[in-house]
Amino acid sequence: MIHTEPGIIKRDGVYFCSSDSFTQDNLFYILWGAVYSLDSPYRVSRSYMDAFMLQYIVSGELNFVLRGKTFTAKANEAVLLNCREKNLYWADRQAVVKWFHFNGKNTLPLLNYIYERNGGTGLFKKNYTKKIEPYIDSILNEIHKKDSNVFSISHNIYSILCELSAPPAVLESPAEKTIREALSFIQSNYSKSISVNDIAAHVSLSTYYFTRLFSKYMHLSPHTYLLSTRLEAAKKILIYTFEDIETISLRTGFQSSSHFIRAFKKANNITPNNFRKVFYQKSID
Repeated sequence: MIHTEPGIIKRDGVYFCSSDSFTQDNLFYILWGAVYSLDSPYRVSRSYMDAFMLQYIVSGELNFVLRGKTFTAKANEAVLLNCREKNLYWADRQAVVKWFHFNGKNTLPLLNYIYERNGGTGLFKKNYTKKIEPYIDSILNEIHKKDSNVFSISHNIYSILCELSAPPAVLESPAEKTIREALSFIQSNYSKSISVNDIAAHVSLSTYYFTRLFSKYMHLSPHTYLLSTRLEAAKKILIYTFEDIETISLRTGFQSSSHFIRAFKKANNITPNNFRKVFYQKSID
């Protein structure tokens, strides 16, 4: 490893953490870690080290050549390195970086799994780092201590790896956002006298276009979904209360009790009153 010290403006650490044989055989453990303030010409080139490394960019940016890819990690992003693989990183401008080297017998398969699920570069964006930064800070605080808690450190490393193993978030398309807003509107307003026209207006679409879009994503029409939502709500009221049919029909957005009874029987092949009797009888049995 070639470590050119020029470029380190300020450092908090390096703090070393020794581990006994039990820790090395059974836990994740820290080798050393620090917080660096960097600037050009800071540069680290590594061919092999029997360890792994996590770097969290607090501010500025750091450049990497890792796993055959060249990229820049910016503020609030993190990079997970397998130091057994050739890697290079350097600063072209000022940056503050929290980092630590770690190890553990189960680290490599976890790391390979993480790489496989997240594009393979080891770069993680803010949606990941906002979850793992508290664990990073806990680790760095722990290794400051004279007698650091190896179980706490292992727990925090494992928590970081678990968070990073999650697949990247899939961006919601405009159409999916529209459907989500429509579903939320229906759930909040099914008890009122709303129609498909009202739902379409809420998401700022024509009724014709909204109906086509909703049917494409939900595989049923918005009218059918609204009716189903009302009937499911009515079932719960029938089972758990003794409210009369007229009251239930009004509470679930039907225009009249006769409309409610017809719709309920058509969907369930049983009238609301008989449906209630069936469940009441079951509760007695």
